[in-house]
Amino acid sequence: PRLKKALAVLDEDKSGEIDVEEWETAIQKGLAHRLEQLSIERQRRDRANARADEEFSAEFLSAARAVFLMIDKDDSGFLDKEEIVTAVRADKEVIDFLTNCGNKNLQYLLVPSRLEAALAQLDSDRDGEIDCNEWEDAIETALRNKLAQRAKAREAQAKAAAKEIAKFTSEFLNAARQCFIMIDKDNSGTLEKPEIVKAVKEDKKVIDFLKNCGEENLQFLLHPPRLDKALDALDTDKSGELDIEEWEAAINRGLAKRLEQLAIERERRDRAAMAADEEFTTEFLNAAREVFIMIDVDESGDLEKAEIVDAVKNNQKVIKFLVNCGNKNLQYLLVPSRLDKALNEMDTDRDGHIDIDEWEECIEIALKNKLAERAARRELQAKAAQKEIEEFTAEFKSAARRCFQLIDKDGGGTLSHSEIVEAVKSDQEVISFLKTCGEE
Repeated sequence: PRLKKALAVLDEDKSGEIDVEEWETAIQKGLAHRLEQLSIERQRRDRANARADEEFSAEFLSAARAVFLMIDKDDSGFLDKEEIVTAVRADKEVIDFLTNCGNKNLQYLLVPSRLEAALAQLDSDRDGEIDCNEWEDAIETALRNKLAQRAKAREAQAKAAAKEIAKFTSEFLNAARQCFIMIDKDNSGTLEKPEIVKAVKEDKKVIDFLKNCGEENLQFLLHPPRLDKALDALDTDKSGELDIEEWEAAINRGLAKRLEQLAIERERRDRAAMAADEEFTTEFLNAAREVFIMIDVDESGDLEKAEIVDAVKNNQKVIKFLVNCGNKNLQYLLVPSRLDKALNEMDTDRDGHIDIDEWEECIEIALKNKLAERAARRELQAKAAQKEIEEFTAEFKSAARRCFQLIDKDGGGTLSHSEIVEAVKSDQEVISFLKTCGEE
């Protein structure tokens, strides 16, 4: 029934065929609709991102000011070398902030062999101290880099979300079409009340789809006292049956609601993931810096083969970090037969030792791999959680409908005071549901 109507709409010159111009006209309409949807979603996302970045920037700048004050022990308004060295050795808050602050020169204050060079870069007026303006210049660079990292992470999240939405939409609409076909036993292209009543009693696939479709009137088809009212709401042309257009209008309302729920959940999950990954990154980079220092026994700023061999044999903290660090070459330092090859891979300038830049390149790869592992694990957990929520929701609503029917002894579609009083006194199934329903 829909095919003939669709062909009539597409066949603008009424030739009985769809020519290339008519096809492209339809395609352009579809593209315009999709682009409008994308634009609305992008604008919504951009507004949310702007708010999140504004909040992050305020917290970051507040933390940066607090760190300056923590380092500036004499309250002079300047940071001298002695104050900085003391802070980066002993003050955990300072160390945690600098570790993943987004500015290499600030991060290098944590590395003894790079500290002098970092101070020289930060001290733009060459007076031997870091004043408030020089600190803020460095923080401005750090914040810009952090915001760029956040934007890149969000872009990846948006692609993943678009993929998830496209997959969900396709599966949802396919299920909706199959549901319509299963109800439409006489293949008339419309759903009559007897067909609907029969399907919502007997067809498990129809029942399962309607339970979670997101459209209240479709869900009310499962509830006998509400069925007539639901049919009336869905039957917009008042023909006494549901045609495919009315069905799809309801399905699209349900889909829009489900997609809105998915978007809210995805954004909540992404915010939590970003915060967790930020914390993990700080801890990981701190551990990596400490491991470098532990291996670099002579404090030369370079790791010699003999230092590495000694550390991977005797230092449990070094071993523990390398075992599961996320970079094969770093892990192969623990395997005697692979050590020389791993060192050769890491020593990019071929000078016979691993300097801080070569170490950090390895750590950057390791961190990237660890974050990817965390993302993959979260995706699996999210899918499992979504399935669990959907199953619980379906069971809960089914139990609620069953409870209503048990109370509604006269089948009137409403619950009278006397029916409720009787049920909560004598019906154990009703009592058990109400006790755990979550609504006071």
